[in-house]
Amino acid sequence: MWDKLDLRIPFHEFHVSETSLTNDQRTGSVDIRDYDFPADCPVMFVEGERVYSDPKARKWETISSSISSVAVGFHPEGNGFYPWPHVSIKASPNKILQGHNVFGSENIRPGLYQMLASLQMAFPKIYQHLDIENSEVRYLDSTYSAFVPSTYQRNQLINLVEAVFPNKEMISRHVGYVQANRCSEYFRQKVYYKEQELLADLDTCKRQRNQSRVDILSDKRLQDFAYGRLRLEATSGHRGLDRLGIPRRLPEFLRFHDWFQSVHKEPLCQYLWSTAFKKVFSQIEGHTMKNVDDEKIKLEIESRFITVSASGRLNRRKANAIYQTYRNIKSEGYDQLAKEKSSTFYRNVKCLEEIGLSRGFLKSLDPRRPHDNVVPMVQLIRVDFTNQRPDWYVEPESGFDDKRRHLRLVA
Repeated sequence: MWDKLDLRIPFHEFHVSETSLTNDQRTGSVDIRDYDFPADCPVMFVEGERVYSDPKARKWETISSSISSVAVGFHPEGNGFYPWPHVSIKASPNKILQGHNVFGSENIRPGLYQMLASLQMAFPKIYQHLDIENSEVRYLDSTYSAFVPSTYQRNQLINLVEAVFPNKEMISRHVGYVQANRCSEYFRQKVYYKEQELLADLDTCKRQRNQSRVDILSDKRLQDFAYGRLRLEATSGHRGLDRLGIPRRLPEFLRFHDWFQSVHKEPLCQYLWSTAFKKVFSQIEGHTMKNVDDEKIKLEIESRFITVSASGRLNRRKANAIYQTYRNIKSEGYDQLAKEKSSTFYRNVKCLEEIGLSRGFLKSLDPRRPHDNVVPMVQLIRVDFTNQRPDWYVEPESGFDDKRRHLRLVA
């Protein structure tokens, strides 16, 4: 399903005071005093009267209903990346329609229309001057989940995903959650436990006394569906969309969105998700043996590395050393052994990779449980695209008939 849409909407040139070209980009500004966007103004008292001067735009506000919100950014002089006056809107298309994102639609149109309608209702003066036709898609989140009921296995999978990304500066990590490539404008990957997030969201709504969302998130059916679901969330950035040849100008993007579904019989969000995660899965494809255990790994090593001398004598020395390295990793942990910087250790690790055990997998082995059978990780992450929604799911529609979607501006 679609889980986030980040849209940049420029002001129409008729309403912009254009200044110059900067690096082949048009620049300009709009006067925020002409609009209804909240602004901070210094106050002076002249002869006992308040005089407001030099208004400064408050860059981000929130348009909220009872069930979710739309973040709105107002940039009257553009910004460093895009020096033309514009508005940015960000939201989860499914959250603003349903009040939750445990599951939802693979059709982006209803959520998109709800976002634009919210902007229009909250800031009608601004909306009239926006060039909606030239809006650009900046980021898209597409999300699917795998059912992994074991807490231990979920943690192992999260550890494994973290291990396959070498640049730790690009990793965000906390309990039950990991994000890789967190600053990338191409693709980002998140893996986390959905029920954990759902219950935390519910607690927040209770503290905020948001009864509409409390009612939605307290639904036992919703919580039961979230139980055991490991969420795999892909962010496709503007550079990633450009690389794939996907148009980002809004009318063209929507036509492509519909064309892709009709031609490929696959939702565009599923394609973007698969594209973002294919490298992750390729890193753990070595774990294809069912019910892999130490004995099977030993047999794999021996079949590859036992040699026969000219006299017919079997030489097990290398195979034994490789298997012992594997056992040491299980008992002491990869990182601990790597600290010793032994060339023999790394040489044997390369041999283990040759039989299908990736380095990321070896790093994920838990020395606290050395006698567990090795879990074939890639078998666990079974994302069943036909089982992403419950049988009582109804496709959401945009509109404001539901009183919980009435808007308010949160300053």
